[in-house]
Amino acid sequence: MKELTVQQQCEIQGGGLIATALLYLILGAAAYKIIKSKKGRISIPRLISIEWRD
Repeated sequence: MKELTVQQQCEIQGGGLIATALLYLILGAAAYKIIKSKKGRISIPRLISIEWRD
């Protein structure tokens, strides 16, 4: 098995930062929508569906 260089290791780990930032952005947008709206729905088909009314 070939070992990775330090540069290759950093490139692999860098992708995790982008995915984490994107996840936080999506969760933040959903939380903002829930807080600011009186009625609405957030849905990810086949995973989660949230509805609320004030």
